[in-house]
Amino acid sequence: MNNKFFPSNFLFITIMIMGTLFSLSSSHWLTMWMGLELNLMGFLPLMNIKGKMLEAEASMKYFIIQSMSSSVLIISSVIMYSYSLSWYSMFTNNTISTLIMLSLILKLGGAPLHFWLPSITKQMSWSILFLMLTWQKLAPLFMLALVNSNLFIMLMISMLSTIMGSLMALNQTNIQLIMTYSSISHLGWMLSMISINSSLSLIYFTNYIIISIPLMAMLSSYIGNHLFILSKKNKMNTMIIISLVLSLGGLPPLLGFMSKLIILITLINMKLMLLSLLLFIGTLISLYFYLNMSLMLMIKSYNTFYTQEYTTLYNPILTLNILSSFIIYPLMIMFIK
Repeated sequence: MNNKFFPSNFLFITIMIMGTLFSLSSSHWLTMWMGLELNLMGFLPLMNIKGKMLEAEASMKYFIIQSMSSSVLIISSVIMYSYSLSWYSMFTNNTISTLIMLSLILKLGGAPLHFWLPSITKQMSWSILFLMLTWQKLAPLFMLALVNSNLFIMLMISMLSTIMGSLMALNQTNIQLIMTYSSISHLGWMLSMISINSSLSLIYFTNYIIISIPLMAMLSSYIGNHLFILSKKNKMNTMIIISLVLSLGGLPPLLGFMSKLIILITLINMKLMLLSLLLFIGTLISLYFYLNMSLMLMIKSYNTFYTQEYTTLYNPILTLNILSSFIIYPLMIMFIK
C-alpha cells in the first residue's frame, strides 16, 4: 500500500461512501449500524495509505475505539428492541437512549470522550485528516438527530466540546492537532442544535466543510506540520489562508460567523442564555489561536516575500467567504422562518 494511487484505494473510498449513504438512507437502527461498520471497513485501509508504522498504530487505535462504540450501539439497540419490539426510534427507556447517545458521541470524538482523536490525527496525511474530520462525522450526526430524548445531556456535551476543544488547542504547535481540536470545538456547536433543529446543524456542517476543503488543501502544501512553518517562504497567497482561518474562528462578516449567528439567534429565542454564553466564550478562546495562526502567516521578514500573482482558482471561495453574511444570511433567515 506504499503507492498513493494503488488501484484498490478507489474500491475502499467507494465502500466508505456507500457505508455512510447506507446509514443516512435508513431509519432502522440495525441497518444504520451495518452502514457504520461498512464505512469503517472502507476507511481503515485508507488510513494506511503510505504504509508507515505510525499510520498502522493510528488505524489500530481507531479500529478499537470504533468497535467499542459500535458494540455499545448494537447492544443498546437490541435492548431497546426487547423493550419496545421496534428497531425504529422509539425510546421508551431513558438509560438506553443515553447509552446510544454516548456511543455515537464516542464515534464523533466529542468531549468528554474525545481523548482518542488527537493521538490518531497527528499521524495522518492531510487528505485522510480531512475525511476524518468531515465525512466520518456525517452518519453519527444523522443518527444523533434521531435520538430526541435526553436534551440536557446533549447540551452539556455540546458545551464541554466547545470549551474543551478551544482550551486544548491553545498550547499546541502542531497544525494538524490545532485543526483537530478546532473540529471538536465546532462539533459542540453542531450538537447544541442537533436535537432542537437538525437542519441548522446541517447548515453549520456544510459551511464547515466549505471552509475546510480549501484551507486544508493549502495547509498541506507547507513542508511540515509545525506552526513556525507558516512564517517560512511559500508561493501560496497568504491572504486567502488568513481569510479562511478567521472564517473558521467565526469572525464577522465571514462565512463561519454567519453559521454561528444563526445558531446563537435560535438558542437565544429558546431562552437558553447560559448555553449561548458558554458557546460564545468557547469561540472567543479559539479565536486566540486562529489569530495566532493568522499572525504567523502575516508577519514575515521582508526577504521571504514573493511578488505573488493572484490565483483565480480561489476567487469564488474568497468571495463566498467575505460576502456570505450579506448574501447567504438573509436567505437563510427567510428559509428558517
